[in-house]
Amino acid sequence: MPIEPHADIWALSSLDFDAASEGVPNMKVLQVGPSTQMNDTLAAPVLTDLLFNQNDNPLRTYLLVDPTLRKQVTELFDLDAIDVPITCLFNGAAAEEQQEVAPYLIDMTFDEESPSLFHRDFFANHWGQGTGIFLRSPASLEELKKHFRRFTKLKRTQDDGWYFFRFWDPAIASVYFRTIADSQLRAAQWFGRDLIECFVVGEEQGKAAVVFDGGARNGFNWNAPIPPVVLTDRELAPFRKTALDRDIEKIAHLLKQDFEVELKAHTPEAVVRRIRPALARFMRFGFRRREHLHVIAAWAVFFGPEFDEKDPQGRLQAICTSQDNEGARFRALKERMAQLGRPEAAA
Repeated sequence: MPIEPHADIWALSSLDFDAASEGVPNMKVLQVGPSTQMNDTLAAPVLTDLLFNQNDNPLRTYLLVDPTLRKQVTELFDLDAIDVPITCLFNGAAAEEQQEVAPYLIDMTFDEESPSLFHRDFFANHWGQGTGIFLRSPASLEELKKHFRRFTKLKRTQDDGWYFFRFWDPAIASVYFRTIADSQLRAAQWFGRDLIECFVVGEEQGKAAVVFDGGARNGFNWNAPIPPVVLTDRELAPFRKTALDRDIEKIAHLLKQDFEVELKAHTPEAVVRRIRPALARFMRFGFRRREHLHVIAAWAVFFGPEFDEKDPQGRLQAICTSQDNEGARFRALKERMAQLGRPEAAA
């Protein structure tokens, strides 16, 4: 299976959100308190006020939910039997065929005197579990569906391919909205002029709620055309780093298992430090397959992170930079390592 950290923008691990929040404009973090503060009526007062207050500007409250993440809590797909208005962001055959994995938009606006069963269940069992993100808007369910459908598949600046962008996943939203918080254009594209007041994302297992208000749109020239979103290198950079870190940690863990005796004295962190430079370099050469990177990492552990630079005839590096496909180059690497008297550490 190939590792694609540059495209794996929907499968990232957590970032240091406290550090990532420092100096971020148009964003605030509210401490909600532990889930034990959720009361029988609905949620902690801070969260209830954030999500449902009306004040002088009546707004509706919506939840963008990921059914695959929700099923980690419910253990079954249940969005076809809830007692609040709901719509799938996909249409037609795609909505039917991908019913249990497609994103959904739920109208969570409620009567304070009689919150729905879905409300009670969500705040009792799902808040803090990372199953979706909230937003507040004066728009209708259908208006917002039309708006969000344009973001489910996005292009990147470096190619013409379309990419499935899981912005409704809290782990994605937390990173992405921080990254674009200072962009007038992105604020205009995502929030609209008066369409969305804010997005609310739960963090720290529900102990904090992060509010992205799209304030950068206030300086946008609304007479100018608004182009579609095309993901830039800057926007993808946090995801690339995190996905690569995750994959390197997995390989280090497997090496510890494969070479339990040889690596007994080495911590997983030490193995990561040793294999990271080699894996990063070989991935720049175009090596992506997990089984190939696993062997390359083993070579780095036992023969040094720069093992490919130690070939007296320079053949290893010549193989890496050749125009052959990955499979052919990897076979050539194995043959050359054997010739140098360095049998592959794993196969």
